[in-house]
Amino acid sequence: MSHAVVLQVNLSDLPQGEQDQMLNEIVVPNAKAQSGFQKGIWMRTTDNAGLGVIVFDTEKNAQGAMSALKPPPGGPDLPSITVYEVGAEA
Repeated sequence: MSHAVVLQVNLSDLPQGEQDQMLNEIVVPNAKAQSGFQKGIWMRTTDNAGLGVIVFDTEKNAQGAMSALKPPPGGPDLPSITVYEVGAEA
């Protein structure tokens, strides 16, 4: 059964150009490098609240990836990070 790491981030302190660069050059490649990575989606609102959903093949791999998926030093604030069991996909 797949499991997802869901991260809520606060991007308000970073200019959008830096947000995009960090996402494309650090966050996405780091997520893809984690064991059991299946897919990810990263979203943001117009007021710079961010949400990432990264799906892994097993709960063990999702739990193992949690620390590696946290924002880098100087990156956005991380209000929450949680592992969820994936119930269905469409």
